[in-house]
Amino acid sequence: MNIKELLLSQIEKVVISLRYDFLYDEEFGQLLCQVIQRDSVGSIESTPLSFQIQINEEKGTGRLIYYQAEGEMNRQSFDIENPATIVDILTFLTGILGPDSISSRK
Repeated sequence: MNIKELLLSQIEKVVISLRYDFLYDEEFGQLLCQVIQRDSVGSIESTPLSFQIQINEEKGTGRLIYYQAEGEMNRQSFDIENPATIVDILTFLTGILGPDSISSRK
């Protein structure tokens, strides 16, 4: 399994556990991701978070750039050799999307 697959699978697990859908697309060498909230009939209600992932598979490093409707909101770097950096990403996502987060308040 490569770094991209590992990271996407872990992010998807967190996002789905918080009752969102997770979509991603790799185009022109950029990996673009969206967290989608759906209404009761399955239509897209909102996109509380989007982000871009840049990965250097050879070095085992990368960064995520997070966006909300207002624009860029945060950046995080990771190093596959340092598991704490991956945990930091998953913790950040949980904090942004979790039940007590700002994005869940209307």
